[in-house]
Amino acid sequence: MRPLGITEQAMRKLINTYAIDPTFLDLAISFGDKPQSSDAGHGAMTVRQGEDGSYDMQYLFAYAEDNSAQVNVPWTIRQICVFHRYNPTGSGNLWIFLHARPRSVMQQLIEAEITSQHAGIPKHWFSMHLLVLSTYIGNWRWCIRSLGEEIEKTVDIALTLDLARADNNKDGLIRLLTPQYLGDKLLPLSSRVHAALITVRKLEELNTVFHAKNYTNDGDSQRFASEMAYYRTTLEGYLKSVEVLEGKVKGISDLVCFPSHRIRSWTFLTSFLHIKLAVALNLKGQTVANEINNKMLKLTSETFDDNATVRVVTLVTLIYLPASFVSTLLGMNLFDFEGPNGEVFRISRQFWIFVVAAVPLTLLTLGSWYYVTQRRLRFQKKKLNEKKELHMV
Repeated sequence: MRPLGITEQAMRKLINTYAIDPTFLDLAISFGDKPQSSDAGHGAMTVRQGEDGSYDMQYLFAYAEDNSAQVNVPWTIRQICVFHRYNPTGSGNLWIFLHARPRSVMQQLIEAEITSQHAGIPKHWFSMHLLVLSTYIGNWRWCIRSLGEEIEKTVDIALTLDLARADNNKDGLIRLLTPQYLGDKLLPLSSRVHAALITVRKLEELNTVFHAKNYTNDGDSQRFASEMAYYRTTLEGYLKSVEVLEGKVKGISDLVCFPSHRIRSWTFLTSFLHIKLAVALNLKGQTVANEINNKMLKLTSETFDDNATVRVVTLVTLIYLPASFVSTLLGMNLFDFEGPNGEVFRISRQFWIFVVAAVPLTLLTLGSWYYVTQRRLRFQKKKLNEKKELHMV
């Protein structure tokens, strides 16, 4: 009783004072934790007729509550317990409401309804029942729509996901694991809506009985019958919507099945999708490796181009340096830019000394460079062959 904010002694006193059937406790103990899937079909309306001609009606009404503050869980399931003792003799009505939390929307509406009635007494036996239904039934529509949007996203991924392409990231495959989660939410949802539908049908039956016994006039009975017909049709429509969504979830399962076999177990489906996820990640790894190889090939090509440039510069330098060295030794005595007779430029007759010294020195330098380079290449080739032989052994 602690979740309801009352003590066990107070609840027993309430039951004993008004001679309430002990089955009411079965509904009261349903509070304290979030509504369980195993209790999804529990709490439909029951009616007991007392010896004094009164009617005791009690039921749990589960409803969806907007929880948009949490993006991952936009809707949460709550419930309200209703007990109503109706005495046609006019001795009054007994109403007991057990709310999911303090100052709930329903509690505020009940207080406003009682305040608006003359002397705080509802005019019709069905007034509070209509208030409960009108407050919460419509929430199921938006809850079902929210689930439908989640399923549509999953269907789109299942239809477009190509496991042969490595660029499909793991989020797409992980998204395909949600049918289990969505299926777990849809199955109890159908049972809860069906329990609400049973309650509406019971109220319709009571309306027929009360009208037949002249407890209500034609106008009130017809009005209540119209309201119940609307809610019954609405709930039946919700059930059809849930059936459609269940079919879509099943379709998602079929899309990710083996071609010749159907996956009949959620556990097997999860394992199968994990295998697909591993394959996709392996393909992704191969793609990354190929990209690395391409980058290395490009880098090698650029390095080769750079080496060719270095070789050209080296050759030019090797040709230039010997001549430059010889010219430095001989100085500028081989050239005369202004002779004694006014000549503009003259070359010494001993210029052949520069040629004889520079050309052999240049050839010697180039030959030495070529010899050292070839020797290093042979040494590298020998080391490479030795490594290959070691790997072969």
